[in-house]
Amino acid sequence: MIKTYQQLLQQWAALAPDECSTTDRDYRFKIKILREVEKCSFDNPWRSITSENLTWRLDVAEDVILRQLNFVLLTVLHRCSNRQSNIHFTFIDLGTIVTICNGLKSQIHPHPALAALDAYVQLLEF
Repeated sequence: MIKTYQQLLQQWAALAPDECSTTDRDYRFKIKILREVEKCSFDNPWRSITSENLTWRLDVAEDVILRQLNFVLLTVLHRCSNRQSNIHFTFIDLGTIVTICNGLKSQIHPHPALAALDAYVQLLEF
């Protein structure tokens, strides 16, 4: 799961560097904060996101990674609404599938944020 999350973040950073960017470490990324998602007093605010130890942190329900995933999920939702793209979540036993624009469908992912990011990357590629 770490590799999938890291790959999705790298694709996002490559496709939309004004929204997400890489840092000097492979597992650390910066995502631009939208005022609708998180209040920030900086003019050009970025939030640091890490893919390190993602699986372990989810298994122990560590708050930091859950807050990061929720931030990614809300950011993707707002990016889709800004593009006037509908987004639909399907929850199944194996995880979550997200469909954007009635056609761009994510793989099954264990967390809705990963599924949403997967579908959003497809939207950016489209």
